[in-house]
Amino acid sequence: MESFKPDSAPYRKMPVKTRPPLFREVVWKKLESSSFEVELGERGKEVFQVRVLNRQLVESASSLWRTAYPELYGSIHGFLLDPSLYEIFVALEETWEEDSVSKPVCMPVVVRLSTSEVIAGSVLTKIPRNLQVEYSFVATHPDYRTKGITKPLRQVTRQIALSSGAEYFTTFCETWHDITQNWCIKGGWKIGGIFPGNFLRWNGDGQYRGCVVWFYRLSKEAQEVSTSPQSWSLAEEVREVWECLERVNRRIEERSRR
Repeated sequence: MESFKPDSAPYRKMPVKTRPPLFREVVWKKLESSSFEVELGERGKEVFQVRVLNRQLVESASSLWRTAYPELYGSIHGFLLDPSLYEIFVALEETWEEDSVSKPVCMPVVVRLSTSEVIAGSVLTKIPRNLQVEYSFVATHPDYRTKGITKPLRQVTRQIALSSGAEYFTTFCETWHDITQNWCIKGGWKIGGIFPGNFLRWNGDGQYRGCVVWFYRLSKEAQEVSTSPQSWSLAEEVREVWECLERVNRRIEERSRR
């Protein structure tokens, strides 16, 4: 529990509902799905299950990310490609009680039960003091794409995020991947903007700065203590951008309610 409270006055007393400072933890909840069967064409049917990562699956998980998302090489997310770094960043099943509080990353994975192979995975990243969880990535091995395998994975990932104690949720989508952009729009996420050059990425020959679309959503509690646009002081051009985003986000919200 933090006890220090500043004595100086804020720059501006915002006209907004307030609450006492919250020093609660954002904690990963261990969830998994029942096993499910998928038809894989000539390969026949296979049985899969969504699980949280354990030590036996680390090498297979890192192999998935190296195969499905090599663009992460050399970036702040490059640890996903290196199995030796998982103990530092990722909550593991064997030490879940401690890791669920202390580790910034939770990685639900889809496991092919016959081979104990990770064929899809997602990444949640928490920023505890901001009561924030970021839906960072979803990836599927190229041999298993378009088979409907990620739907149970996304359901479990969402449940873990919503049960974590966070109140502010963000995600980013690569500008070259409109599939995930449409997932967010259909799911009712609001668009925060397009961030040019936001992340370092690798294209097979060298490094470039990738551009991303940022999405966000707030819990009801977070919305109640957020400043309203009426209290903002925006430059004319910034207000024009905000009004455009609001028009688009209202359409997204209306469609998601249908």
